[in-house]
Amino acid sequence: MKKPVEVHGKIVEVRLENPHSSFVLDAQDPTGKQLRWYFEAGTPSGMIRNGYRKNMIPPGTEVTIKGFAAKDANNRGMLQQLVTSDGRVFALFGPQESRPPAQ
Repeated sequence: MKKPVEVHGKIVEVRLENPHSSFVLDAQDPTGKQLRWYFEAGTPSGMIRNGYRKNMIPPGTEVTIKGFAAKDANNRGMLQQLVTSDGRVFALFGPQESRPPAQ
């Protein structure tokens, strides 16, 4: 929680699996090098209860993820907020579409 991170890229895969869901995306670092990021999210049941569905964000969707970098691994972190290019906002435990994207 001490290393905030913001990553913009394209979704490769969304996994709704126990114990936590995950979002995998391809992004570029400032030098243009391709990086694959893995973000852990909430439990599948919690996300589903809050309106998130498995195919809601298909591969290739451009997103910005705000969260926290893992303490002991590169290109891994905990998802705090995911914003799609069309403005949909998802938080750790499901969509937050009534909220504008965080600045």
